[in-house]
Amino acid sequence: MGMKKINQMIAKVEIAVGVTLMAAIVLLVFISAATRTFKYPIVWSVDFAQLLFVWISMIGADVALKYKAHMGVDLLVRKMPAGLQHGITLVTYLLMTGFIGFVIYWGITLCIENALRQYQTLQISYSYSTAAIPIVGSLMILSLVEQIICVCRDWSKPVVIDELQASLDAQKGA
Repeated sequence: MGMKKINQMIAKVEIAVGVTLMAAIVLLVFISAATRTFKYPIVWSVDFAQLLFVWISMIGADVALKYKAHMGVDLLVRKMPAGLQHGITLVTYLLMTGFIGFVIYWGITLCIENALRQYQTLQISYSYSTAAIPIVGSLMILSLVEQIICVCRDWSKPVVIDELQASLDAQKGA
């Protein structure tokens, strides 16, 4: 099974988990607000919603990375030759991989340091929240490895396709 297939399967699971967590957060906050109105607050709802939100944020970051949906400025890069586009993209992906590796390392350190710290109302370790950083960070590394492989494999094709230019070129050829 190739890296692309593995990342596609991971993306499907992440999207399903993300949707489930978002629904749980909305439901929890709604029920909590309703019960607070009737003077029966759910005291642990804020801590639990925070825990879920940390996980959904990290999962969302990896899904965005997989689908290349993070914001980027490619105005200059799209005017460059394909080889230079690939070189810039490859350096960018390698820098991202290094940064995420750094974040994973410090995320593990944070998990260890937070092992004894507990959520006040949940009575569970805060590490359940901070574990999202190294776990999802590792999934982000997998996403970047796939993208690095694609850049190296398709070196002669432009990385950034200018849709307007492609449309004009197609009209000229027709």
